[in-house]
Amino acid sequence: MAQQETGAVSSPAGNRAGGLRPGRLISIAFRAAMSLLAGSPFVVAGVLLMVDSEFSPWAARGILLVGLLIVFGGMYLSVVGTHPRLDLLPGERTLALRHPSMKPAYARIILSLPFFAGAGYLLWFTNLPYIYPFLPFVAALYLYFRGVVRYWINHHTSYFVTDRRVARMYRFAWLDTTEIPVNSVNSISEARSLVEIMTGRGSVVVASGIGSRHKVQIQEIDDPGPVARTIRELVG
Repeated sequence: MAQQETGAVSSPAGNRAGGLRPGRLISIAFRAAMSLLAGSPFVVAGVLLMVDSEFSPWAARGILLVGLLIVFGGMYLSVVGTHPRLDLLPGERTLALRHPSMKPAYARIILSLPFFAGAGYLLWFTNLPYIYPFLPFVAALYLYFRGVVRYWINHHTSYFVTDRRVARMYRFAWLDTTEIPVNSVNSISEARSLVEIMTGRGSVVVASGIGSRHKVQIQEIDDPGPVARTIRELVG
């Protein structure tokens, strides 16, 4: 996911003017194609298993339903969803705009593939009881859904640093915004796990008090150092 920082002056009108620009149409088409690609293996597997007289029809329908939910859920989010935009006040400038990294989502999806492959092999190429392919299939579903859900969430989360405030915006079926005025910030910290250090990711936590509504967590972004430095310069 491309990360962006800018010091240009932005206007509220410019932030609200989304429209169906060619770039957005391409983005919608790409996300719709990804949803179709993500759900189609389950749809195909469900259909094939429904015609297999030896396989449980309820399990086959469940797999088919999973695929349809991924396809149609992703299609819906592709059309109605995009990264939320902050309405700026007159004269307010955007100093940093970030979105969560997609690396964790992609990693979970990729990790699920060997489990799917193992479950498919045990199901179609061995005569073992169904419990044996079922166990790796459940593990694969867990990893896969965690990756897909993280992918959807990241596509609807934006982090903003302006010359007046730090804000996190999440828009799904609802809009959730948490922001802290710059002159109220009393704590800035960076957090990185070993994996995040190796992959160049991390989080920046900005707080003005105690409690979740007094804290903005800029989570899982690529190269968090410049964001933290920008906030420290504003506070200092």
